[in-house]
Amino acid sequence: MPEKALAPAESGSPWPTGHRFADRTRAKHSAVHALLAAGHSRRSIQRQLGMTYRTVRRLADAARPEDLFQGQWQNRQTELDDFKPYLHERWAEGCTNAWNLCQEIKTHG
Repeated sequence: MPEKALAPAESGSPWPTGHRFADRTRAKHSAVHALLAAGHSRRSIQRQLGMTYRTVRRLADAARPEDLFQGQWQNRQTELDDFKPYLHERWAEGCTNAWNLCQEIKTHG
């Protein structure tokens, strides 16, 4: 199994390579754009690749696969950010019960 390298792609993209979602999105984007360049319609691509029309449209409309990465790729702040070091420490200590961890961080504010 290839080792996952969470490093920027050679294209200068800040998005991780070696991550199954990122790699799968890049592969789908490439396949759709290759078929478009060969003169296939979006409906034809939908049938050939077994995708929904909406998926084909999103992939076709994106100039780069990185334009499709949202949500988890944005490194948005969460309410847990302040507690992550504590949670990692407790997890390493063997406390893997999410309910207990939730109760503990509630007592910390």
